[in-house]
Amino acid sequence: MGKAPGARAKGGVGVALLLLALDARAAGPVLHEPVPPDPAEDARIGVMIDGDLPAALSTPSGVVTAPDPRRMPSSGSHAPDPAVAAAPPNAKFHPDRDTHRPDVVPYDDPFTPSIAPFKRLLAFDTVDATYDLSVRDPRMMPLSPRAQAAADGSDDAFFGDLVVDLVPSRPRRIPSVGPGAKILHAHAGVGSTDIPVRFVHDGADNWFVVGETTARVRLVMELSIPRATFGGNLADPAWSDLPKVAPLPPSVALASAQVAAHIGVSRAQSPRDVVAKLVAYFRSFTDSDDPPRAGSDVYLALALSKKGVCRHRSFAFLVTALGLGLPARMIANEAHAWVEVNDGATWRRIDLGGAGRALDATLAGTVKHSPPPDPFAWPSNATRGEDLADRARGAGASADPNATAQGAKHPASPPAPAASSSASASRADDDRPASHVTLAFNGGDARRGAPLRVHGAVTAGRDTCGHVLVEVGLRDANGGRLPLGALATDDEGKYEGALVVPASAALGDYDLYARSSGDSHCGPGGGP
Repeated sequence: MGKAPGARAKGGVGVALLLLALDARAAGPVLHEPVPPDPAEDARIGVMIDGDLPAALSTPSGVVTAPDPRRMPSSGSHAPDPAVAAAPPNAKFHPDRDTHRPDVVPYDDPFTPSIAPFKRLLAFDTVDATYDLSVRDPRMMPLSPRAQAAADGSDDAFFGDLVVDLVPSRPRRIPSVGPGAKILHAHAGVGSTDIPVRFVHDGADNWFVVGETTARVRLVMELSIPRATFGGNLADPAWSDLPKVAPLPPSVALASAQVAAHIGVSRAQSPRDVVAKLVAYFRSFTDSDDPPRAGSDVYLALALSKKGVCRHRSFAFLVTALGLGLPARMIANEAHAWVEVNDGATWRRIDLGGAGRALDATLAGTVKHSPPPDPFAWPSNATRGEDLADRARGAGASADPNATAQGAKHPASPPAPAASSSASASRADDDRPASHVTLAFNGGDARRGAPLRVHGAVTAGRDTCGHVLVEVGLRDANGGRLPLGALATDDEGKYEGALVVPASAALGDYDLYARSSGDSHCGPGGGP
């Protein structure tokens, strides 16, 4: 991206920019023509880098390039969240009654292709008499760093790029891409110094890395996982074909049976039919600012009122499934929660919806993982995890954002108007005042592959819009958009930060734009 000579405001928040190549200022004659890297060729001929990692992977989502394992681990690159990093192997989940939908949730995405917001970080598979969730078998078992991908090509491939704070002989929790994932190659180090590590996992397939030294290391992994984990039709086993499920505490078993009877599911039906009915029921939950009554059984209150966001749905699904003898897990990270169900052959990821309004993550320009079709229908009021990530990317999930595998409809994210839109951009049925977004950049030089610093504010009427996401991007002469990323506003509705212009961006003239989807108080909008 090049210097912006005579930068001019356009449409309130549009800023004209001239996109130049990184070497636009190179002095002297060009003595040779540099040959740019070709990830597709690297993947085809099997170029390797440190740790026997491939330089690139060819995936169903496209060719992806390996992270640099020699890059120094820094606090700004997939650094561990202190709360998550401290989560011990025996971490527990306790349900709550706060059923309102969050406006902005944070998320760090260490995987390529991106699986946002489904980074698998905390898995639970059993419940006690107080409704605390934990891991039934917490024993640590070795996890091979030299596994083999499926010979029939049925696995999906990923790179992982993590920063981990090692403590001698103490397991440090790390995310995976899904249940049953395998590590094909891994490299841990600090710059050019290799750091020996080993990997372990527990009975719910939570992953941990263990080192023998105190160090902040960069961990780069090549991963493989059965593609069927992410979608497609479930198998149709008999109950006897499923892994055994431990009995629930008597009080929990009684409550679970009450909910199962309310839904109309029992072991007289096939496991596949039971899963379908459970998914339909828990996907029909709604978020609510009127929480279930305090003092009552929290599981019954959530399950029978059908109130809650992702964590409430997943918690209640798990208790109900375990009560029926259906092997299931609840999975969570800092932004979203969902469930996994074993169909006798594979652990399957199932999103129950209930996602927040906005994801505080930089996903623009990332390669999005393309899973198999979702075999279950979505109700009209659905708030899918995939929608949450797509809003952060600044683009819809598909050409028809309202279509699902079963032809059911789910609401697309509220359309974010162009920078030149006005308050009339609000939907007719939306009583929130439209947001007004201002945008400025710091001027000077800006180039492809380099950060572009921007700042501005979001207001709605006379109010400031705090803690909302602002998408910033480039718009070409034909109206095409290239999202650069998203920044969150502070308590006063102001935002500031640096976003990187992709090296793949075409040269030419662009307008810089900003827009916001708002929150429960501020509607979607851009500039005047």
